[in-house]
Amino acid sequence: MRAVRAAALLFCSLMLSPISLADDETQLTVSDFRDRADELYKARREGLSLFADDKFDEAYPLLLEAARGGFKQPQARLGYMHMNGLGGAKKDARYALGWLGVAADGRTEPSIRKMFNDVWKRIPEQHQNGYQKVVDQFVGKYGTDATGMKCQRVNKQGSKIRVLNCVLTDPDGALLTDQWDEANRSQLGAYSFGGNLGGNGQGGGGPR
Repeated sequence: MRAVRAAALLFCSLMLSPISLADDETQLTVSDFRDRADELYKARREGLSLFADDKFDEAYPLLLEAARGGFKQPQARLGYMHMNGLGGAKKDARYALGWLGVAADGRTEPSIRKMFNDVWKRIPEQHQNGYQKVVDQFVGKYGTDATGMKCQRVNKQGSKIRVLNCVLTDPDGALLTDQWDEANRSQLGAYSFGGNLGGNGQGGGGPR
């Protein structure tokens, strides 16, 4: 709730101005994308682990790389960081809503969608159209359709607990699975929110 209250104040205190994502994404060839798959998985894993340990300065560039690749958990945490001005994330409502919005779009974790909805309810009605355009911009650039990310909710290994699992694909649609995830299936869902976006282990730190 602390993050939601912070967001409410931020929306009221900042004027909504145009946002540019032109320099936020590196254009990749088919070969480049295949070569970078392992790097993106590693950035996601290490960024989420650092975030859970409250090491926001170190987590930020890794989460940003993974979020641009389409991973929803890093996207949501970037939204949280921008709401609170943590690490290298400037306090900016546009980026906060943009990242939370794309993380909540489509198939995602219920806790991510709840976080976005709770924040959205606190946006003054006269600003909602402007923020919706920002969310649409992020979805168009970093959503699952734009990045080729395939996300589904699956049972955690040996459990009936449902967790979000997102897998990269190449431009032809072939799955590029994470070798670390495949070797550590019991850790699937280690970075789920569990209803809390905070660090200090509350986000499900998991292994490095």
